[in-house]
Amino acid sequence: MTIPPPDAGEPPYDVFICYRWDDTKQLADELHQELTAIGLRVFQDERSMDDWDEMAPEIRAALLSSRLLLPLVTPGFPRSVHCRQEVHLALDCAFRLGRTDRVMAVTSGVRPDDIRPSELSRYRTPRQGRSARVLAVRIAQRVRALAAEDDGTFGDAPLPSSPDWFPEHLPGGRHFHGRHAELWEIHEGLRAKDKAGNMGHPVVSVSGVGGQGKTALCAQYARLFALDHPGGVFLVRLSGSDRRVRASPDAVRAQFAQGLRAIGRKLGLTADELASDRLPGALRTRLKNLARPYLWIVDDIPSGFDVDLLPELCAPSGNGRTLLTTRGRFTKGVSAEITLGGLDPHDGLSLLTGHRPPAARDEETTAARLLTGLLHGHPLGLTLAAGLTTRDDFEGYAELYRQLATPDPEDDLLELVQYLGAELPAGYARPFAATMLRSFRGLTDAGREVLSAAGVLAAEPVPLTLLDEIIAGSGARGGPARVADGLAHAVRHGLAELTESTDLTELTDGSDDTPDSRACAVHPLVARATRVLNPPPARRRLRDAAVVALTQALSATRHSFTHRAVARSLPHVRAVTGLLAGMDQWSIGADERHLLDETGRAYEQLGDGEASLRLYAPLAEACEEAPECDEYTRLVVRLHLASAHFRYGQFSAARSLQEDVVPRMRALLGPAARETLTAQDNLANTLGALGEHEASRLLHTEVYRALRDGTGPTDADTLRVLGNLVIAVGRCGDTDATRRRMRLTAVRYARGAHVLWRRAAKAKGPKSWEALGALDIMNTLGKNLLELGEKDEARDAFRTVWEGRRAVLGEHHPDTLDAWENTIIAEEGLS
Repeated sequence: MTIPPPDAGEPPYDVFICYRWDDTKQLADELHQELTAIGLRVFQDERSMDDWDEMAPEIRAALLSSRLLLPLVTPGFPRSVHCRQEVHLALDCAFRLGRTDRVMAVTSGVRPDDIRPSELSRYRTPRQGRSARVLAVRIAQRVRALAAEDDGTFGDAPLPSSPDWFPEHLPGGRHFHGRHAELWEIHEGLRAKDKAGNMGHPVVSVSGVGGQGKTALCAQYARLFALDHPGGVFLVRLSGSDRRVRASPDAVRAQFAQGLRAIGRKLGLTADELASDRLPGALRTRLKNLARPYLWIVDDIPSGFDVDLLPELCAPSGNGRTLLTTRGRFTKGVSAEITLGGLDPHDGLSLLTGHRPPAARDEETTAARLLTGLLHGHPLGLTLAAGLTTRDDFEGYAELYRQLATPDPEDDLLELVQYLGAELPAGYARPFAATMLRSFRGLTDAGREVLSAAGVLAAEPVPLTLLDEIIAGSGARGGPARVADGLAHAVRHGLAELTESTDLTELTDGSDDTPDSRACAVHPLVARATRVLNPPPARRRLRDAAVVALTQALSATRHSFTHRAVARSLPHVRAVTGLLAGMDQWSIGADERHLLDETGRAYEQLGDGEASLRLYAPLAEACEEAPECDEYTRLVVRLHLASAHFRYGQFSAARSLQEDVVPRMRALLGPAARETLTAQDNLANTLGALGEHEASRLLHTEVYRALRDGTGPTDADTLRVLGNLVIAVGRCGDTDATRRRMRLTAVRYARGAHVLWRRAAKAKGPKSWEALGALDIMNTLGKNLLELGEKDEARDAFRTVWEGRRAVLGEHHPDTLDAWENTIIAEEGLS
């Protein structure tokens, strides 16, 4: 008999008994009788359900209407998927209510250390021969204490709050399944204090082979346990998923620094604070000042990473809690290590049969179980197999098991199995490859095009606009509607996932002002398998289309200031130009050099000098080695590389390159050529950054006069150099008197230059380079006025710059933040 949940208006249940029929039915009956005799309202369900059944609505309603969950824990208790569901729901609600003592386990024959989830061991009552009457009295005491302190029920728990993500949310949690005990293990591990090797704050690592759901587990923990980290979630993603990538400490540090910079920009650090030498300290200070716990996730640390370097990757301040994922193992340096294997057979079966429960035949149920075992409970493999059950030609689990266990010899899985053998342990690769092959071939033509296009890109979310352009550029017809249909098909088959900001119903809606926020993600294992399944000519065609699409999008930002709109496309440039380890190694020709040049410029204008440097360095090397690359191109690329070093704060490296380029430019093009003068002006900027202010002023003066006489005083390049000259003049002087005189001169120059810039900007519009030039010279004017003690006028100048840059560059651009900081400094000086 099933006791129905209380009707509306009735008092709640005091106790919900959670038990496994085979182990504790008698004890459950006895406790129900004794608790009822004491005067408590008790819910006890007696139905038997199939393993793939979801929790019945009436059972869920009864649990949410209860004050206390009473799990009867035995060694066999975890094998009941329904018991696990009830415990997880109750613990989740109790956590959000602020007290997990609402779950009181009665344990029999199980040690405290063996109880899963471990949170059940915190408020347990060992049976140890106690009668049901004695146990009931103790349970009643807990219920009455709870009612006296908080008369609510599990259903009174607030909805999970959404944590603040920096710089963006972690994808991979939408299809999360099972792993409830592991969620609580992370919770417990991150609460650990004063354990050996925890480096001052808790560090938990999650390890496992590819496709086991490490990233999804971390994303789910961050969402469901947001109360654990009110300071927010900070994410750094590395690229250790490909075992062929050597775990170079320098490469990992470079990626990590890039992640830190993205977090810093989202936090609003100034341009100076984002500089490589200041960033770690500035970030540490900002996070420490949160004064609240925060979660620090480092995803996909390469296997074999030197454990002695692990502290460099952990949370920068003591109020942080670090969560790591890796395919390797950390034998020291962590508070707890969670190794993911396959899903529990029941959870695996539930995932596999989620779209289509087995027909009511023993043969089908047995086949579904065998198929779960064949795939070793591998979450990604089971997700793909579940997608196969949605096909119109699905003939049942027995037939699907036969197809995957004994694939057609003509399928020729050998190449795919060998390729995945480096990613998956022995025994996993073959069934996964068979599932992947059948899934890929079962897609529509549009679905395969979408997946193949994603396969030539990086393991990052792919903006849907970029997918549209790549597929259209490859010669496919149908436009965005075809891409939307193909993507929807791939999502239904578990081969792709839409990011949280994307909805399938919006895929053909062109009204979105920020289309790059709509994106899809493909698991790295799926993307790698797709590259094998997609023949080289087709892969080349898609890759070439990607080069064209990315180049056109980036070229359009030269005058439109839409860099933020294409920012999510930038990580894919390294993949399509052959610079990303573990991907196809494309040769760098003229088209690739053009794309890399445009990307480096975009990174510079986004304020990310480190990313710009990572692109220009291999580009310069490729130009030096390419016999078809002419001297002019080599010099221009070296000049851009020098600018990237300058932006990254490596002034000596920039100077060395510029001093090499300037005489070669002069010999090739002549001393009056615009490119030669630009190279000289860049060198003058570097001299100023190195403190050689007088040499910088003299060189800027030479360049300015040459441009003024050659192209005219109102030419944009002439005005830009005049602005640089103003900065240099304001920095000169060996004594207080000469410094003041030079700053007065700089103010006079700046006022004149501002008039010229504004005239140019009036003709070109408020969102033009000329408008930015007017703001830049106004910023220089403000700095000199501030040094001269003219704080009112300086404050007004900085405020004008801040408002103007915010309108053109965006609120979080480093130059905008720099102007905002200057405004605050001037205002504080006034007070």
